[in-house]
This record gives sequence, structure tokens and C-alpha cells, in this order.
Amino acid sequence: MNVLFDSFPETVEVQGKKYKIVTDFREWIKFSELLRCTEQFNIRILDMILEWYIDARPDDIAAALTALQKFLSAEEMNPEGNEQTAQGWEDDIEGRAESSVEAFSFGQDALCIYSAFMEVYGIDIETIPYMHWWKFLVLFWGLPSSTEIKERIHYRTVDLTSIKNKEERERIKKIRKKIVIRNSQRKMNDYQIGDVFG
Repeated sequence: MNVLFDSFPETVEVQGKKYKIVTDFREWIKFSELLRCTEQFNIRILDMILEWYIDARPDDIAAALTALQKFLSAEEMNPEGNEQTAQGWEDDIEGRAESSVEAFSFGQDALCIYSAFMEVYGIDIETIPYMHWWKFLVLFWGLPSSTEIKERIHYRTVDLTSIKNKEERERIKKIRKKIVIRNSQRKMNDYQIGDVFG
């Protein structure tokens, strides 16, 4: 897909058939948080995930989940990958990556993300009525390195072994401690998830 002339998709394809899905960025932030905070996928959680399909749900549940996961990671738009998907969006939907670094958290970094969109694009993401998830990602990936969220991503993901200066390594370690993503292993129970997703 080329964002310069292709429209953002409103459907995903499962076994050769197109299914209309929810595309607003807020819902996909919820989706990513659901995946992040869920340890095991029981029937209730799977049913909630399948609510991202609007009119009809595919019969093949595994294929339906894979299609949603691909939409979440926007891999069609960005086939060579992007370091900012390191949050774990591309992990297997049934498990977590063995060793993935959480670069950002929509929960913990919400204020930084909000202020960066206001500062750079003049977009108030609280009041904007709709924005396609992939458009949100394009803008998010395109935020300049001077924004606080991009600085946080840099400090969380930089390879400390590549930094030769000991004082600089120590400085980055201190910053990492301050901005560490808290409760990254926190798992919600069914009732807590239900409260979030209504």
C-alpha cells in the first residue's frame, strides 16, 4: 500500500473474503492494550476481540484473529517493519515474544503522545471525531525525534552496549529507570477487561 494514493482499508481479508472492521484509532489503541494485558485468550476475550468485525465474523477464528493482528501492525503499509512496532504488536496473538522491548505504552505515555500530536500536527486527538488507525500510525511514526515520546522510545530501546562512553551509559540507565514502562507484565482478569471495553 502507498499512502500517497491508496485509501486506508476499511476491511480485512480472511480466506479470500473481505470483512468490514472498526478502523478508528481509539478502538485499535484499546485492541493493542487488550493484547498487551491479556495472558490467555478465553472465550469471553475472543468474543470481545471479534467485535472489531462490524457486519459478520469469519468462521475460522484463528484466521480472523490473524487478520486483525495484521491490521493492528499495519504490516501491509510498512512491509519492511518499523522499530516503533516493538511494543509487541507483531507477536503471535497466542503468546508474547521471547524478548521484546516495550518501546512505548499508550497508557503510560498518553500525555506525551497527546502533546506531540498537538505540537507537531495541531491535532487534538481527544476531540477529533475520527482518525483511521493507519493514519494515526503514519503520524505517530513521523513524529520528530525532538518530541518527548520519541525521546522516550529512543532511551528505552537504545542498545547500551553500543555506547562506549561509560558516563553516557550511566546517564541513559538513570533515564530508563525514570521512564520504565510500569506494570508491563500486569495482566487483567475478565472483569477488568470488560470494564475497559464496555
